[in-house]
Amino acid sequence: MAEEFDVVIAGAGHNALVVGCYLAKAGLKVCIAERKEKAGGSVATAEITGPGFKQDICSVSHAMLMANPMVRNDELELYSKFGLRYSHPDKMTAMIFDDGSVLEFWSDLDRTCASMAKISQKDADSFRDFCTVVDKALDMVVMGMYSVPPSAGAQTMMMDSTPEGQEMLRLQSISAWDLICEWIEHPKIRIALARYASEAMLDPFNNGTGFSFYIILPYMYRFGPGICIGGSGAFADSLVRCFEAHGGTLRLNAEVTQILIEDGEARGVVLGDGEQIRASKAVVAGLHVAQVFPHMTSGFELPAAFQHRIDNLKHSDFQAMSVHLALNEPLKFKAGGAGIEDFFWLEAAHSDLEAFREGLTKLKFGYPVRDFVCWVQQFRADPSRVPEGKGSLHIYAFMPIDLKDGGREKWDEIGAEVAEGLIDDLRKHVTNLTDDNIIGKHFMTPLDISRYNTALVDCDIQHMGYVSWQLGGNRPVPGFSQYRMPVPKLYMTGGSTHPGGGVTGGPGRNATQIVMEDLGLDFDSVCG
Repeated sequence: MAEEFDVVIAGAGHNALVVGCYLAKAGLKVCIAERKEKAGGSVATAEITGPGFKQDICSVSHAMLMANPMVRNDELELYSKFGLRYSHPDKMTAMIFDDGSVLEFWSDLDRTCASMAKISQKDADSFRDFCTVVDKALDMVVMGMYSVPPSAGAQTMMMDSTPEGQEMLRLQSISAWDLICEWIEHPKIRIALARYASEAMLDPFNNGTGFSFYIILPYMYRFGPGICIGGSGAFADSLVRCFEAHGGTLRLNAEVTQILIEDGEARGVVLGDGEQIRASKAVVAGLHVAQVFPHMTSGFELPAAFQHRIDNLKHSDFQAMSVHLALNEPLKFKAGGAGIEDFFWLEAAHSDLEAFREGLTKLKFGYPVRDFVCWVQQFRADPSRVPEGKGSLHIYAFMPIDLKDGGREKWDEIGAEVAEGLIDDLRKHVTNLTDDNIIGKHFMTPLDISRYNTALVDCDIQHMGYVSWQLGGNRPVPGFSQYRMPVPKLYMTGGSTHPGGGVTGGPGRNATQIVMEDLGLDFDSVCG
């Protein structure tokens, strides 16, 4: 006979683990079923390039998590009891332009502005003014991220009632590039800031992307870049320890293929081998919304408008590819002078606006251009990632999953060639990337990443694009933004829900509030 729990959660990504931790801490009997051999989803670290080299598989920075009350107030005691630790490196990002010049972004705003002033004093002053303006609105933005969103209509009415809210509405309509140009004049600084905006995996020239740029840098200046000690996966490990300490049951190698629906409501999950795990109170899906509907809810009649909107979600403009290197010694970069190699994140940047826009357009049309690449050195913020004296690198590049020539299946043929191209491109920027310096290497194409984490449908690391009609009360679709799904007792969490993808923990904490409200439990008492 199938074992019954109060709540069953499908998938063990970090947001699903967050839900499980709060519910288990509240005294509920909770089971999380995960298809892989380890919990955490894209929040994962492994020795894929050699013993002692801890490489982040996907996520590398948890900046957006740092404002979450779960972390700030240690609501789950992840810091005090379960081993979670973070580093906040001073040297955050160095933009290396193709003409050899460098723009440094420090975790300290003053030092960032000093670097910017070497290019344009006026823009340095304007950037400081911009950050000051945004900082005044950050408390409101953070509150919105880590709260259950109102409906899109109610949200618009609320925002329209104040000048600050009206500005937020405007930012959700314009492009990130338009916003940048309102404050900055020099083409290089504009391009550097647009590269930050593009980290939302969207073309910053598209309307509806303004808000994605608005908060990212001021947010990091306030809360820090958040580099997890021991690897990105150490965050997931701390959640697992918390969950199990409160009596939670974690089932690994247990792929959920169906939501069990009886008498018109969710009553558990069905695994690939036919086993049922039953839930008496609620089922939570920590998957992509398009994985669940309609494929996992067969036999339940979904609202027509709901399914139509799921079928027509807009994905992000481009996807990710990674190359991991284990090194005998850290890399020595040519540009920027002494100390540039100490930056956690180095990034190739265009000097010419036309070339910048052309590269983005080529990506969207399926060309695997190597223009948009970052070189991430996690060991600079966390020396425990590598053996003493050694180095490592995470090459992170924008790529299309669907190639102009051959579609996504073509990646299995050309992946190694593109990876070697990214390594060769890097050799031009450093003095010591010889074959002898490379101990081990590993790469993942967009197709590989989508296979690694099937919740990243079409390798969309945000689940769906951060465009205005897919934010807040419109995420995942209008009418179903408050984590309750059309199937009674079925809830969603994860990147498909507000506030979205990346490592924020927001979808997990927010969804928990709704589940607990429906079960008559006091969320605040669990946080204390």
